[in-house]
Amino acid sequence: MSVSARVRESALVYVRLVRTDMTKLFRYWVVLAGYGAMFGIALLGAYLVYHGEQAIRVTSGSGYAFAISLVLRCVDFGAPILFVILCILFALEVGNQTIKCILTRPVTRLELILSKYITALIMIVVCLAIFAAIGLGTGWYYYGLGDLTENEYVLFRAGYLYQEMAIGFLFLLIPFLTIASLALMISAFSSTTGGAVIIGLIAFVFFQILGLIPATLGIRLGENFFPYATLGFPSQRYVPLYVLDDLPTGVPIDNWWTWDIQKMVIICSIYFVIFFTISIVAVKKRDFVL
Repeated sequence: MSVSARVRESALVYVRLVRTDMTKLFRYWVVLAGYGAMFGIALLGAYLVYHGEQAIRVTSGSGYAFAISLVLRCVDFGAPILFVILCILFALEVGNQTIKCILTRPVTRLELILSKYITALIMIVVCLAIFAAIGLGTGWYYYGLGDLTENEYVLFRAGYLYQEMAIGFLFLLIPFLTIASLALMISAFSSTTGGAVIIGLIAFVFFQILGLIPATLGIRLGENFFPYATLGFPSQRYVPLYVLDDLPTGVPIDNWWTWDIQKMVIICSIYFVIFFTISIVAVKKRDFVL
């Protein structure tokens, strides 16, 4: 078999596995309720933020500022919900005994776990797309979207703003993928969905607590300071949004590759490799016949 034929066959295996995952997942009320909650949180948050601003006579100033502020709040509340959903991703196969049927087909264990990561990526993108769509949609409705101006002077063209927001969301995928890798690692060891969720939440809270370490504690790496709080990688999901936060006020983003972004990439990459490796080893070594 030629290399191109093997690649095509392998791609078809992943497509079938991911499509099956998506079909099964969106039949479970937990998944539907989770995404429904994220959608509801975003809409309710937009309504409360806007009317709260009106009550204290303070406005976001632009639809972009409103959207970024709303997405920041949504990411705060939505990440734990998405994490719980991803915790059951592999445990469902074990709990329902469907993994035995899958492994009797021409599917390797490596392909199986990698397909779960692809499914997790799709679910993350859907989640962030919901937040972005509602943020920009309500921002447009309340304040309007277009060129950012001040006293009839154009600060930023709309195209530039959308470009920088797109870059920010791409960086946002990094901490979310690391959160997903933690969920899948725990799911790979679990035999029941309930156990996966409980253990997963304990682990998630633990890493969240690490993010509360005072920012003054850490180590110095040359001219840069690496706070221990960065070890709480779930909190790194705020970093790209903090970078974006000044953009609608007229402060340009000169460079995305700042030390804060570098810290996020470094710590999330290390955790991802660890969790990813452990999940692969767990699936390869585990006896699913029992």
